[in-house]
Amino acid sequence: MTALLFTSTIRRIEADGLARTGPGELMARAASAVADAVEELLREGPVGRPVFAFCGPGNNGGDALLATLLLHERGFDARAFELAGCAAGAAPPDDTARVRARAAALGLSPTRLQSGDALQALFAPWTNGPATGAPRPVPLVVDGLFGIGLARPLDGLAAELCRLLAGLESPVVAIDVPSGVDTDTGALVGPVAMPATLTVTMIGDKPGLHTGRALDHVGQVRVAPLELDASAQADGLLFGRCEAARRLPRRPRDSSKGTFGSVLVVGGGRGMTGAALLAARAAQYGGAGKVWIASPQGPVFDPGQPQLMTRDADAGFDGVDVLVAGCGLGTEADARALLLRVLASPAAAVLDADALNLLAADRRLALRPPGAAPDQSPRVLTPHPLEAARLADCSAAEIQRDRIGAASALAGRYDAIVVLKGAGTVVARPDGRWAIIDAGGPALATAGTGDVLAGVIGSLLAQRLSAWDASLLGCWVHGNAGDRWRAVGLSAAELPGLVRESLAALTETPT
Repeated sequence: MTALLFTSTIRRIEADGLARTGPGELMARAASAVADAVEELLREGPVGRPVFAFCGPGNNGGDALLATLLLHERGFDARAFELAGCAAGAAPPDDTARVRARAAALGLSPTRLQSGDALQALFAPWTNGPATGAPRPVPLVVDGLFGIGLARPLDGLAAELCRLLAGLESPVVAIDVPSGVDTDTGALVGPVAMPATLTVTMIGDKPGLHTGRALDHVGQVRVAPLELDASAQADGLLFGRCEAARRLPRRPRDSSKGTFGSVLVVGGGRGMTGAALLAARAAQYGGAGKVWIASPQGPVFDPGQPQLMTRDADAGFDGVDVLVAGCGLGTEADARALLLRVLASPAAAVLDADALNLLAADRRLALRPPGAAPDQSPRVLTPHPLEAARLADCSAAEIQRDRIGAASALAGRYDAIVVLKGAGTVVARPDGRWAIIDAGGPALATAGTGDVLAGVIGSLLAQRLSAWDASLLGCWVHGNAGDRWRAVGLSAAELPGLVRESLAALTETPT
Protein backbone atom coordinates (compact mmCIF):
# COMPACT_ATOMS: atom_id res chain seq x y z
CA MET A 1 0.00 0.00 0.00
CA THR A 2 1.07 3.58 -0.56
CA ALA A 3 2.65 5.10 2.54
CA LEU A 4 0.96 8.18 3.98
CA LEU A 5 3.12 10.50 6.07
CA PHE A 6 2.22 13.16 8.61
CA THR A 7 3.90 16.57 8.46
CA SER A 8 6.23 15.73 11.35
CA THR A 9 7.52 12.66 9.49
CA ILE A 10 7.99 14.63 6.26
CA ARG A 11 9.95 17.25 8.18
CA ARG A 12 12.32 14.60 9.58
CA ILE A 13 12.93 13.06 6.16
CA GLU A 14 13.41 16.51 4.63
CA ALA A 15 15.91 17.53 7.31
CA ASP A 16 17.90 14.36 6.73
CA GLY A 17 17.82 14.96 2.98
CA LEU A 18 18.99 18.54 3.35
CA ALA A 19 21.90 17.35 5.49
CA ARG A 20 22.97 14.89 2.80
CA THR A 21 22.63 17.13 -0.28
CA GLY A 22 24.18 20.34 -1.48
CA PRO A 23 22.62 23.79 -1.09
CA GLY A 24 19.47 24.14 -3.17
CA GLU A 25 19.58 20.57 -4.48
CA LEU A 26 16.24 19.46 -3.01
CA MET A 27 14.59 22.68 -4.19
CA ALA A 28 15.95 22.07 -7.68
CA ARG A 29 14.45 18.57 -7.68
CA ALA A 30 11.10 19.88 -6.43
CA ALA A 31 10.99 22.70 -8.97
CA SER A 32 11.87 20.31 -11.78
CA ALA A 33 9.01 18.01 -10.78
CA VAL A 34 6.59 20.96 -10.77
CA ALA A 35 7.86 22.29 -14.10
CA ASP A 36 7.52 18.84 -15.69
CA ALA A 37 3.93 18.52 -14.46
CA VAL A 38 3.04 22.01 -15.70
CA GLU A 39 4.65 21.37 -19.07
CA GLU A 40 2.65 18.16 -19.43
CA LEU A 41 -0.60 20.02 -18.80
CA LEU A 42 0.39 22.82 -21.16
CA ARG A 43 1.11 20.39 -23.99
CA GLU A 44 -2.22 18.65 -23.41
CA GLY A 45 -4.15 21.97 -23.43
CA PRO A 46 -4.72 24.76 -25.94
CA VAL A 47 -1.75 26.49 -27.56
CA GLY A 48 -0.57 29.72 -26.01
CA ARG A 49 -1.75 29.19 -22.43
CA PRO A 50 0.30 31.43 -20.08
CA VAL A 51 1.53 30.36 -16.64
CA PHE A 52 0.95 32.54 -13.58
CA ALA A 53 2.95 31.29 -10.58
CA PHE A 54 2.07 32.71 -7.16
CA CYS A 55 5.04 32.61 -4.81
CA GLY A 56 4.64 32.66 -1.04
CA PRO A 57 7.14 33.68 1.64
CA GLY A 58 8.84 30.31 2.29
CA ASN A 59 10.49 27.51 0.37
CA ASN A 60 7.16 26.62 -1.23
CA GLY A 61 7.40 30.01 -2.90
CA GLY A 62 11.00 29.27 -3.83
CA ASP A 63 9.88 26.05 -5.53
CA ALA A 64 7.27 27.99 -7.50
CA LEU A 65 9.71 30.69 -8.57
CA LEU A 66 12.38 28.22 -9.66
CA ALA A 67 9.77 26.21 -11.59
CA THR A 68 8.81 29.46 -13.34
CA LEU A 69 12.43 30.05 -14.37
CA LEU A 70 12.68 26.49 -15.70
CA LEU A 71 9.49 26.89 -17.72
CA HIS A 72 10.76 30.20 -19.07
CA GLU A 73 13.96 28.44 -20.18
CA ARG A 74 11.83 25.84 -21.96
CA GLY A 75 10.14 28.54 -24.01
CA PHE A 76 6.85 28.93 -22.16
CA ASP A 77 5.25 32.22 -21.18
CA ALA A 78 5.69 31.85 -17.42
CA ARG A 79 5.46 34.77 -15.01
CA ALA A 80 5.83 34.91 -11.23
CA PHE A 81 3.73 36.97 -8.81
CA GLU A 82 3.59 37.55 -5.10
CA LEU A 83 0.74 38.90 -3.02
CA ALA A 84 0.99 41.68 -0.46
CA GLY A 85 0.58 40.12 2.96
CA CYS A 86 2.16 36.77 2.04
CA ALA A 87 5.29 37.72 0.13
CA ALA A 88 8.91 36.91 0.93
CA GLY A 89 10.41 39.33 3.43
CA ALA A 90 13.91 40.72 3.65
CA ALA A 91 15.35 37.43 4.92
CA PRO A 92 13.72 34.46 3.15
CA PRO A 93 15.07 30.91 3.68
CA ASP A 94 18.52 30.40 2.17
CA ASP A 95 17.45 28.24 -0.79
CA THR A 96 14.65 30.66 -1.65
CA ALA A 97 17.01 33.64 -1.33
CA ARG A 98 19.36 32.08 -3.91
CA VAL A 99 16.49 31.48 -6.34
CA ARG A 100 15.22 35.03 -5.90
CA ALA A 101 18.70 36.42 -6.61
CA ARG A 102 18.87 34.33 -9.78
CA ALA A 103 15.43 35.55 -10.88
CA ALA A 104 16.44 39.17 -10.24
CA ALA A 105 19.55 38.74 -12.37
CA LEU A 106 17.37 37.48 -15.23
CA GLY A 107 14.82 40.25 -14.82
CA LEU A 108 12.17 37.70 -13.78
CA SER A 109 11.54 38.66 -10.15
CA PRO A 110 7.97 38.15 -8.96
CA THR A 111 5.60 41.02 -9.64
CA ARG A 112 4.01 42.14 -6.39
CA LEU A 113 0.25 42.63 -6.38
CA GLN A 114 -0.61 45.16 -3.70
CA SER A 115 -4.40 45.16 -3.81
CA GLY A 116 -7.50 43.29 -4.77
CA ASP A 117 -7.92 45.64 -7.73
CA ALA A 118 -4.49 44.64 -9.04
CA LEU A 119 -5.36 40.95 -8.66
CA GLN A 120 -8.67 41.43 -10.44
CA ALA A 121 -6.96 43.39 -13.21
CA LEU A 122 -4.49 40.54 -13.77
CA PHE A 123 -7.32 38.11 -14.52
CA ALA A 124 -9.72 40.64 -16.07
CA PRO A 125 -9.24 39.42 -19.66
CA TRP A 126 -10.72 36.09 -18.58
CA THR A 127 -13.14 37.03 -15.80
CA ASN A 128 -14.91 39.82 -17.67
CA GLY A 129 -16.11 37.59 -20.48
CA PRO A 130 -15.76 37.57 -24.27
CA ALA A 131 -16.37 41.33 -24.60
CA THR A 132 -12.77 41.96 -23.52
CA GLY A 133 -11.46 39.81 -26.35
CA ALA A 134 -9.19 37.64 -24.22
CA PRO A 135 -6.20 37.01 -26.49
CA ARG A 136 -5.27 33.55 -25.16
CA PRO A 137 -6.62 30.63 -23.14
CA VAL A 138 -7.13 31.14 -19.43
CA PRO A 139 -3.81 30.92 -17.54
CA LEU A 140 -2.50 27.85 -15.76
CA VAL A 141 -1.88 28.85 -12.15
CA VAL A 142 0.90 27.47 -9.96
CA ASP A 143 0.02 27.61 -6.26
CA GLY A 144 3.23 28.18 -4.33
CA LEU A 145 1.70 30.31 -1.59
CA PHE A 146 1.86 27.99 1.43
CA GLY A 147 3.08 24.44 1.91
CA ILE A 148 2.60 21.87 4.64
CA GLY A 149 2.10 22.95 8.24
CA LEU A 150 -0.08 26.00 7.58
CA ALA A 151 -1.89 26.74 10.86
CA ARG A 152 -3.88 29.90 10.10
CA PRO A 153 -6.78 30.51 7.72
CA LEU A 154 -6.03 32.15 4.39
CA ASP A 155 -6.97 35.81 4.40
CA GLY A 156 -6.47 38.97 2.39
CA LEU A 157 -5.33 38.58 -1.19
CA ALA A 158 -4.59 34.87 -0.75
CA ALA A 159 -8.23 34.19 0.13
CA GLU A 160 -9.38 36.46 -2.69
CA LEU A 161 -7.21 34.55 -5.17
CA CYS A 162 -8.77 31.25 -4.07
CA ARG A 163 -12.27 32.63 -4.53
CA LEU A 164 -11.38 34.10 -7.91
CA LEU A 165 -9.93 30.83 -9.20
CA ALA A 166 -12.89 28.83 -7.90
CA GLY A 167 -15.07 30.72 -10.38
CA LEU A 168 -12.57 30.55 -13.23
CA GLU A 169 -11.99 27.47 -15.39
CA SER A 170 -8.26 27.72 -14.83
CA PRO A 171 -6.06 24.66 -14.27
CA VAL A 172 -4.20 24.95 -10.97
CA VAL A 173 -1.07 23.03 -10.02
CA ALA A 174 -0.52 23.07 -6.26
CA ILE A 175 2.98 22.55 -4.87
CA ASP A 176 3.00 20.00 -2.04
CA VAL A 177 -0.55 20.83 -0.91
CA PRO A 178 -3.26 23.25 -2.04
CA SER A 179 -2.90 26.35 0.11
CA GLY A 180 -5.44 26.25 2.92
CA VAL A 181 -5.63 22.44 3.22
CA ASP A 182 -4.35 20.67 6.33
CA THR A 183 -2.05 17.91 5.08
CA ASP A 184 -2.50 15.82 8.22
CA THR A 185 -6.30 15.83 8.49
CA GLY A 186 -7.80 16.79 5.12
CA ALA A 187 -9.76 19.59 6.79
CA LEU A 188 -9.59 23.16 5.51
CA VAL A 189 -7.61 25.47 7.75
CA GLY A 190 -10.18 28.22 7.14
CA PRO A 191 -13.23 28.93 5.01
CA VAL A 192 -11.36 28.88 1.68
CA ALA A 193 -8.60 26.84 0.04
CA MET A 194 -6.97 26.67 -3.37
CA PRO A 195 -8.96 24.65 -5.94
CA ALA A 196 -6.20 22.54 -7.50
CA THR A 197 -6.43 20.44 -10.65
CA LEU A 198 -3.20 18.64 -9.81
CA THR A 199 -1.19 18.49 -6.59
CA VAL A 200 2.50 17.67 -6.91
CA THR A 201 3.36 16.62 -3.37
CA MET A 202 6.96 16.27 -2.24
CA ILE A 203 8.86 13.37 -0.65
CA GLY A 204 5.81 11.23 0.16
CA ASP A 205 2.05 11.14 0.00
CA LYS A 206 0.04 12.79 2.78
CA PRO A 207 -3.19 11.66 4.49
CA GLY A 208 -4.79 15.08 4.20
CA LEU A 209 -4.78 14.78 0.42
CA HIS A 210 -7.11 11.77 0.52
CA THR A 211 -9.88 12.42 3.05
CA GLY A 212 -12.37 15.06 4.14
CA ARG A 213 -13.03 18.40 2.47
CA ALA A 214 -9.59 18.32 0.87
CA LEU A 215 -10.93 15.93 -1.77
CA ASP A 216 -12.72 18.85 -3.44
CA HIS A 217 -9.44 20.80 -3.62
CA VAL A 218 -6.50 18.51 -4.39
CA GLY A 219 -7.43 17.19 -7.84
CA GLN A 220 -5.08 14.47 -9.04
CA VAL A 221 -2.23 13.70 -6.64
CA ARG A 222 1.29 13.08 -7.95
CA VAL A 223 4.15 12.24 -5.59
CA ALA A 224 7.62 13.64 -6.30
CA PRO A 225 9.94 11.62 -4.00
CA LEU A 226 12.94 13.93 -4.62
CA GLU A 227 15.19 10.85 -4.55
CA LEU A 228 14.46 10.40 -0.83
CA ASP A 229 13.14 7.07 0.45
CA ALA A 230 10.05 7.54 2.61
CA SER A 231 8.50 4.10 2.11
CA ALA A 232 9.73 2.67 5.42
CA GLN A 233 8.38 5.54 7.54
CA ALA A 234 4.64 5.25 6.92
CA ASP A 235 2.28 6.75 9.48
CA GLY A 236 -0.67 5.22 7.65
CA LEU A 237 -1.57 3.61 4.35
CA LEU A 238 -3.59 4.39 1.24
CA PHE A 239 -5.55 1.28 0.27
CA GLY A 240 -6.08 0.92 -3.48
CA ARG A 241 -6.97 -1.56 -6.21
CA CYS A 242 -3.81 -3.70 -6.15
CA GLU A 243 -4.04 -4.18 -2.39
CA ALA A 244 -7.73 -5.06 -2.72
CA ALA A 245 -6.93 -7.72 -5.33
CA ARG A 246 -4.31 -9.28 -3.06
CA ARG A 247 -6.87 -9.68 -0.27
CA LEU A 248 -9.56 -11.44 -2.29
CA PRO A 249 -10.56 -14.63 -0.47
CA ARG A 250 -9.68 -17.83 -2.33
CA ARG A 251 -12.62 -19.76 -3.73
CA PRO A 252 -11.47 -23.37 -4.21
CA ARG A 253 -13.15 -25.54 -6.85
CA ASP A 254 -13.82 -28.23 -4.24
CA SER A 255 -16.14 -26.16 -2.06
CA SER A 256 -19.70 -25.91 -0.76
CA LYS A 257 -21.87 -23.21 0.74
CA GLY A 258 -20.31 -24.02 4.09
CA THR A 259 -16.89 -23.13 2.71
CA PHE A 260 -17.82 -19.48 2.37
CA GLY A 261 -19.38 -18.95 5.79
CA SER A 262 -22.71 -17.80 7.12
CA VAL A 263 -24.03 -14.34 7.96
CA LEU A 264 -27.01 -13.41 10.12
CA VAL A 265 -28.30 -9.87 9.69
CA VAL A 266 -29.93 -8.68 12.92
CA GLY A 267 -32.09 -5.68 12.11
CA GLY A 268 -35.10 -4.59 10.13
CA GLY A 269 -37.31 -3.20 12.86
CA ARG A 270 -40.64 -1.46 12.36
CA GLY A 271 -40.60 0.62 9.16
CA MET A 272 -36.95 -0.28 8.43
CA THR A 273 -37.05 -3.81 7.02
CA GLY A 274 -35.41 -2.51 3.85
CA ALA A 275 -32.19 -1.78 5.73
CA ALA A 276 -31.83 -5.42 6.80
CA LEU A 277 -32.68 -6.62 3.29
CA LEU A 278 -29.99 -4.38 1.80
CA ALA A 279 -27.36 -5.72 4.22
CA ALA A 280 -28.44 -9.31 3.54
CA ARG A 281 -28.34 -8.87 -0.24
CA ALA A 282 -24.90 -7.33 0.04
CA ALA A 283 -23.68 -10.26 2.15
CA GLN A 284 -24.98 -12.65 -0.50
CA TYR A 285 -23.50 -10.71 -3.42
CA GLY A 286 -20.24 -10.39 -1.51
CA GLY A 287 -19.81 -14.15 -1.56
CA ALA A 288 -21.19 -15.53 1.72
CA GLY A 289 -22.43 -19.10 1.51
CA LYS A 290 -25.59 -18.65 3.62
CA VAL A 291 -27.45 -15.53 4.75
CA TRP A 292 -30.30 -15.14 7.27
CA ILE A 293 -32.27 -12.15 8.54
CA ALA A 294 -33.57 -11.91 12.11
CA SER A 295 -35.84 -9.00 13.03
CA PRO A 296 -37.38 -8.07 16.39
CA GLN A 297 -40.63 -7.48 14.48
CA GLY A 298 -40.88 -10.99 13.03
CA PRO A 299 -39.85 -12.62 9.74
CA VAL A 300 -38.45 -10.38 7.01
CA PHE A 301 -38.84 -12.04 3.62
CA ASP A 302 -37.54 -10.78 0.28
CA PRO A 303 -39.61 -12.32 -2.59
CA GLY A 304 -37.01 -11.18 -5.10
CA GLN A 305 -34.22 -12.93 -3.20
CA PRO A 306 -35.67 -16.27 -2.06
CA GLN A 307 -32.24 -17.59 -1.08
CA LEU A 308 -32.21 -15.15 1.87
CA MET A 309 -33.51 -17.09 4.87
CA THR A 310 -35.38 -15.85 7.91
CA ARG A 311 -34.61 -16.70 11.51
CA ASP A 312 -36.45 -16.21 14.77
CA ALA A 313 -34.87 -13.29 16.60
CA ASP A 314 -35.41 -15.11 19.89
CA ALA A 315 -33.45 -18.15 18.71
CA GLY A 316 -29.77 -18.58 19.44
CA PHE A 317 -26.95 -17.72 17.07
CA ASP A 318 -25.55 -21.25 16.84
CA GLY A 319 -24.10 -22.12 13.45
CA VAL A 320 -23.60 -18.48 12.46
CA ASP A 321 -20.11 -17.21 11.66
CA VAL A 322 -20.81 -13.47 11.50
CA LEU A 323 -23.52 -11.21 12.91
CA VAL A 324 -24.30 -7.95 11.10
CA ALA A 325 -26.31 -5.97 13.65
CA GLY A 326 -28.03 -2.62 13.66
CA CYS A 327 -29.31 -2.02 10.12
CA GLY A 328 -32.80 -0.66 10.79
CA LEU A 329 -32.78 -2.38 14.18
CA GLY A 330 -34.44 0.46 16.08
CA THR A 331 -33.63 1.62 19.58
CA GLU A 332 -36.59 0.26 21.54
CA ALA A 333 -36.29 -2.15 24.46
CA ASP A 334 -36.60 -5.27 22.26
CA ALA A 335 -33.86 -3.95 19.97
CA ARG A 336 -31.59 -3.29 22.95
CA ALA A 337 -32.19 -6.80 24.30
CA LEU A 338 -31.35 -8.28 20.92
CA LEU A 339 -28.14 -6.25 20.71
CA LEU A 340 -27.12 -7.44 24.18
CA ARG A 341 -27.34 -11.02 22.92
CA VAL A 342 -25.30 -10.11 19.84
CA LEU A 343 -22.60 -8.58 22.02
CA ALA A 344 -22.57 -11.63 24.28
CA SER A 345 -22.05 -13.96 21.32
CA PRO A 346 -18.56 -15.23 20.46
CA ALA A 347 -19.34 -14.77 16.76
CA ALA A 348 -17.63 -12.02 14.80
CA ALA A 349 -19.85 -8.95 14.51
CA VAL A 350 -20.27 -5.89 12.32
CA LEU A 351 -22.09 -3.14 14.23
CA ASP A 352 -23.81 -0.43 12.22
CA ALA A 353 -26.52 2.22 12.48
CA ASP A 354 -28.85 1.60 15.45
CA ALA A 355 -26.40 -0.79 17.09
CA LEU A 356 -24.01 2.17 17.29
CA ASN A 357 -26.72 4.47 18.55
CA LEU A 358 -27.58 2.01 21.31
CA LEU A 359 -23.91 1.72 22.26
CA ALA A 360 -23.60 5.50 22.38
CA ALA A 361 -26.69 5.78 24.60
CA ASP A 362 -25.53 3.17 27.11
CA ARG A 363 -21.79 2.80 27.67
CA ARG A 364 -22.44 -0.09 30.04
CA LEU A 365 -23.00 -2.34 27.04
CA ALA A 366 -19.91 -4.55 26.67
CA LEU A 367 -18.44 -4.90 23.21
CA ARG A 368 -17.14 -8.41 23.71
CA PRO A 369 -17.91 -11.32 26.01
CA PRO A 370 -15.91 -11.50 29.25
CA GLY A 371 -12.62 -13.28 28.67
CA ALA A 372 -12.92 -13.28 24.87
CA ALA A 373 -9.77 -12.24 23.01
CA PRO A 374 -10.15 -9.75 20.13
CA ASP A 375 -9.03 -12.31 17.52
CA GLN A 376 -11.61 -14.79 18.84
CA SER A 377 -14.52 -12.37 18.73
CA PRO A 378 -13.62 -9.60 16.27
CA ARG A 379 -15.79 -6.51 16.13
CA VAL A 380 -16.12 -3.94 13.33
CA LEU A 381 -17.89 -0.62 13.92
CA THR A 382 -19.04 1.29 10.82
CA PRO A 383 -20.17 4.79 11.87
CA HIS A 384 -20.82 7.76 9.67
CA PRO A 385 -19.58 11.08 11.16
CA LEU A 386 -22.75 11.77 13.18
CA GLU A 387 -22.78 8.26 14.67
CA ALA A 388 -19.07 8.61 15.41
CA ALA A 389 -19.80 11.89 17.20
CA ARG A 390 -22.38 10.15 19.40
CA LEU A 391 -19.89 7.41 20.24
CA ALA A 392 -17.20 9.97 21.04
CA ASP A 393 -19.36 12.48 22.92
CA CYS A 394 -18.54 15.34 20.56
CA SER A 395 -19.93 17.07 17.49
CA ALA A 396 -19.81 15.79 13.91
CA ALA A 397 -17.78 18.90 13.04
CA GLU A 398 -15.11 17.82 15.53
CA ILE A 399 -15.00 14.35 13.96
CA GLN A 400 -14.57 15.88 10.51
CA ARG A 401 -11.77 18.19 11.66
CA ASP A 402 -9.56 15.15 12.28
CA ARG A 403 -11.08 12.02 10.77
CA ILE A 404 -7.97 9.89 11.28
CA GLY A 405 -7.59 10.92 14.92
CA ALA A 406 -11.30 10.37 15.58
CA ALA A 407 -11.36 6.90 14.02
CA SER A 408 -8.20 5.87 15.86
CA ALA A 409 -9.54 7.12 19.21
CA LEU A 410 -12.80 5.20 18.75
CA ALA A 411 -10.91 2.04 17.78
CA GLY A 412 -8.94 2.25 20.99
CA ARG A 413 -11.95 3.07 23.15
CA TYR A 414 -14.08 0.22 21.82
CA ASP A 415 -11.28 -2.29 21.13
CA ALA A 416 -12.58 -2.77 17.61
CA ILE A 417 -11.85 -2.03 13.98
CA VAL A 418 -13.54 1.29 13.20
CA VAL A 419 -14.67 2.24 9.71
CA LEU A 420 -15.33 5.99 9.66
CA LYS A 421 -17.40 6.43 6.53
CA GLY A 422 -17.41 9.52 4.35
CA ALA A 423 -15.20 11.19 1.76
CA GLY A 424 -11.97 9.26 2.12
CA THR A 425 -13.20 6.49 4.43
CA VAL A 426 -10.78 5.85 7.31
CA VAL A 427 -10.24 2.34 8.71
CA ALA A 428 -8.52 2.25 12.11
CA ARG A 429 -7.26 -0.50 14.43
CA PRO A 430 -7.05 -0.50 18.23
CA ASP A 431 -3.25 -0.73 17.98
CA GLY A 432 -3.06 2.66 16.27
CA ARG A 433 -2.64 1.56 12.66
CA TRP A 434 -4.92 3.15 10.08
CA ALA A 435 -5.58 3.37 6.36
CA ILE A 436 -7.56 5.57 3.97
CA ILE A 437 -9.62 3.95 1.24
CA ASP A 438 -8.77 5.14 -2.27
CA ALA A 439 -12.28 4.66 -3.69
CA GLY A 440 -15.77 6.06 -3.29
CA GLY A 441 -17.55 9.27 -4.15
CA PRO A 442 -20.79 11.24 -3.97
CA ALA A 443 -22.83 8.51 -5.68
CA LEU A 444 -22.83 6.75 -2.30
CA ALA A 445 -24.42 9.72 -0.53
CA THR A 446 -27.87 8.18 -0.44
CA ALA A 447 -29.89 6.25 2.12
CA GLY A 448 -29.08 2.58 2.51
CA THR A 449 -25.56 2.47 1.11
CA GLY A 450 -24.14 2.10 4.62
CA ASP A 451 -26.31 -1.00 5.15
CA VAL A 452 -24.79 -2.45 2.00
CA LEU A 453 -21.26 -1.78 3.32
CA ALA A 454 -22.03 -3.55 6.59
CA GLY A 455 -23.26 -6.59 4.67
CA VAL A 456 -20.18 -6.67 2.42
CA ILE A 457 -17.78 -6.53 5.38
CA GLY A 458 -19.80 -9.23 7.14
CA SER A 459 -19.61 -11.42 4.04
CA LEU A 460 -15.82 -11.11 3.85
CA LEU A 461 -15.49 -11.87 7.55
CA ALA A 462 -17.54 -15.03 6.97
CA GLN A 463 -15.06 -16.00 4.24
CA ARG A 464 -12.32 -16.10 6.90
CA LEU A 465 -10.65 -12.76 6.28
CA SER A 466 -9.40 -10.97 9.39
CA ALA A 467 -11.49 -8.06 10.63
CA TRP A 468 -8.81 -5.66 9.36
CA ASP A 469 -8.59 -7.17 5.88
CA ALA A 470 -12.35 -7.63 5.59
CA SER A 471 -12.87 -3.96 6.47
CA LEU A 472 -10.23 -2.71 4.04
CA LEU A 473 -11.39 -4.88 1.16
CA GLY A 474 -15.07 -4.33 1.92
CA CYS A 475 -14.68 -0.56 1.98
CA TRP A 476 -12.69 -0.50 -1.25
CA VAL A 477 -15.12 -2.77 -3.10
CA HIS A 478 -18.07 -0.73 -1.81
CA GLY A 479 -16.40 2.53 -2.86
CA ASN A 480 -15.43 1.17 -6.26
CA ALA A 481 -18.98 -0.07 -6.77
CA GLY A 482 -20.22 3.48 -6.22
CA ASP A 483 -17.57 4.82 -8.61
CA ARG A 484 -18.96 2.52 -11.31
CA TRP A 485 -22.20 4.51 -11.25
CA ARG A 486 -21.74 7.26 -13.83
CA ALA A 487 -24.84 9.34 -13.11
CA VAL A 488 -26.80 10.78 -10.21
CA GLY A 489 -29.54 8.91 -8.42
CA LEU A 490 -27.87 5.64 -7.43
CA SER A 491 -30.31 3.53 -5.44
CA ALA A 492 -28.90 1.46 -2.60
CA ALA A 493 -30.84 -1.50 -4.00
CA GLU A 494 -28.68 -1.32 -7.14
CA LEU A 495 -25.43 -1.21 -5.18
CA PRO A 496 -25.05 -4.94 -4.29
CA GLY A 497 -24.99 -5.79 -8.00
CA LEU A 498 -22.24 -3.23 -8.54
CA VAL A 499 -20.36 -4.73 -5.57
CA ARG A 500 -20.46 -8.09 -7.31
CA GLU A 501 -19.12 -6.47 -10.50
CA SER A 502 -16.31 -4.83 -8.53
CA LEU A 503 -15.30 -8.13 -6.92
CA ALA A 504 -15.35 -9.86 -10.30
CA ALA A 505 -13.17 -7.16 -11.84
CA LEU A 506 -10.58 -7.60 -9.08
CA THR A 507 -9.97 -11.18 -10.19
CA GLU A 508 -8.63 -9.71 -13.45
CA THR A 509 -6.25 -7.28 -11.71
CA PRO A 510 -2.56 -8.28 -11.84
CA THR A 511 -1.15 -8.69 -8.32
